[in-house]
Amino acid sequence: MKIFGLALSALLLLLAPARAAEYQGKNIDDFKLNGKAYFAATGGVYDVMVLFKGDKATIFFDNDDQTTIKLRRQVITDPNNIEGVGGLGQYVLGGPFSIGLSSGDNPIGSSLQSFWRISVDLTDFNDEPPKNPY
Repeated sequence: MKIFGLALSALLLLLAPARAAEYQGKNIDDFKLNGKAYFAATGGVYDVMVLFKGDKATIFFDNDDQTTIKLRRQVITDPNNIEGVGGLGQYVLGGPFSIGLSSGDNPIGSSLQSFWRISVDLTDFNDEPPKNPY
């Protein structure tokens, strides 16, 4: 019975709705924003579009590639310093779990190598959220 209770509790936690990403108390989920992304593994800074969804951000690159990272915090206080972790070719499932492909010469996996720092322009959110571009 203890195992059933533990399994049920774990399932409920996984199915619980995630809070939205917020900036100055406003929901920024489902808005695709222009930004820059720094990836520690390559040391590169990339022009990107970022789509926030709860505790995740999907980063869209100019060449149509994308990756989803887990945000360090859902409440964004500094739009020039949004931190998260995830690897190229990885998709974050939830909690510490992710799936994806990696090659032997691409050692994504350590927290330093999978660290991202995103910067987005959220000045429009000071007055009212911009219209959703979809």
